[in-house]
Amino acid sequence: MRHGGDIYTASEIINKSPYEIIDMSSSVNPLPLPEKIKRKAIERFSLLHKYPDSEARSFIKTFSELYEIPTENIICGNGSTELIYLVVKALKPTSVLILEPTFTEYERACRVNDIYNVEKIFALNKEKILEILKEKMSTRNYEMVFICNPNNPTGWLIDKREILSLVNNYPYTAFVVDEAFIDFTPDQTLIKEAISSNIIVLRSLTKFYGLAGVRFGYAVAYKKIIEKMKKYRQPWSINSIAQWIAEEIIKDEDFKAQIYEFFIREKNFFEDSFNKLNIRYFHSVANFYLFEAHKKGIFRYMLERGILIRECSDFYGLNENFIRVSVKSRTENEIFFKELSEFLRI
Repeated sequence: MRHGGDIYTASEIINKSPYEIIDMSSSVNPLPLPEKIKRKAIERFSLLHKYPDSEARSFIKTFSELYEIPTENIICGNGSTELIYLVVKALKPTSVLILEPTFTEYERACRVNDIYNVEKIFALNKEKILEILKEKMSTRNYEMVFICNPNNPTGWLIDKREILSLVNNYPYTAFVVDEAFIDFTPDQTLIKEAISSNIIVLRSLTKFYGLAGVRFGYAVAYKKIIEKMKKYRQPWSINSIAQWIAEEIIKDEDFKAQIYEFFIREKNFFEDSFNKLNIRYFHSVANFYLFEAHKKGIFRYMLERGILIRECSDFYGLNENFIRVSVKSRTENEIFFKELSEFLRI
């Protein structure tokens, strides 16, 4: 399983319905979509025989007004993953630097586009990786740098001032900042700075809003970069239902407040539970936690009990002992920690 959330393969392995599996492998908000947004989407079903808007104009207009970002600086995609591939294809960097461990699709997007001059720097300490990054960039030129912020799978956040310092020092490097989890720390976003700089900000509605099945992402960047990306974008990559939901959900302040309240409460429960079991975990600003299980067999143990967790051996520098789990409902969280306690006791 290359990514989290593959409940379908898991259901085949353990012969259970996907609905019976507690999916703690995907870092997606478990709260249900507000009924008023469902109703608004259903009201537009009469348009389903029409092609979707290939420019996602309604979403872009709404986002532009909410965040005071010019429409010419925004592009939408079928999830932010599509935009990762699109920015690499459009800018064709000859040299790339990736901060690891991180989302595996950055490297894959480079390989798919025949870019093999890819360097990686690795550390399990945020301050250390920043130190290595600054040292690396002082010794050679990179045309593109990938920074996941907050980072997946460690959950750490690099202060935006640190990133801006690098951006200002290296104006000819394209800094691709993946903000898929930035809604948990919205004051740290770089969307304003991306309008007129060498930053390309990628964002997603998947994680914070719980819309993994809808597939909607967007990017904010300098106008000329957006124009280049549009040249390589496939037509109608975002379906109409995704656009309708996206347009409405970013305006829903009540749902945002509900999400914040839910995650504050459940993250406290998560951290208290880890501490009671004397498990060291990475401090996370997002809705997931990375920890190291020193006992073998945790993935299979959990799967046999209908719990899917993210085994992180495919992340650069990590092995099967590193596990990422996402924050779910209190009932699901309690079941997970009960089984984790049992696993450690065996």
